[in-house]
Amino acid sequence: MSDIIVRRATGKDAEAIAGLLMEVGQVHSDGRPDIYRRHITKHNARSAEAMIDGGMYVVYVAECDGNTVGELICKVMERKGDEFYRPRKWLYIDDLCVDDASRGSDAAPLLMGAAEEFARQHGCDSVELNCWAFNKRAMHFYEKMGYTPQKTEYEKLLRQ
Repeated sequence: MSDIIVRRATGKDAEAIAGLLMEVGQVHSDGRPDIYRRHITKHNARSAEAMIDGGMYVVYVAECDGNTVGELICKVMERKGDEFYRPRKWLYIDDLCVDDASRGSDAAPLLMGAAEEFARQHGCDSVELNCWAFNKRAMHFYEKMGYTPQKTEYEKLLRQ
């Protein structure tokens, strides 16, 4: 595999990002068909372009030989302190996907590195994300990148 370049996404990347998000949708619908619909994505090309241009999210893409092979969507979160919580600022990674053919390459670590650098530059205390328990490969990747579980969410299915 050639060198991978990570850069901020532009509106021209929207279609490729929408395609990667279809892969994310497939992973989720395979892992939890009781929650996620098949063949659906969070963003089509038009809504991905609006997300990129909207300013609420920061979107990175990984390219190899001119092809988009990965994406990372994140946003800065901030909470003012009160009697219970300390004030804090963190970067939340909403989505990370590397296409099937590029998994195991440097694309995901480079995307995560770009997000972490963005977080440092913007005064964030941490980088946080969530990962479904069925997604063992992703969990292993995040742990390899130095991430540790913050909390555990439980459920009891009543209808099966």
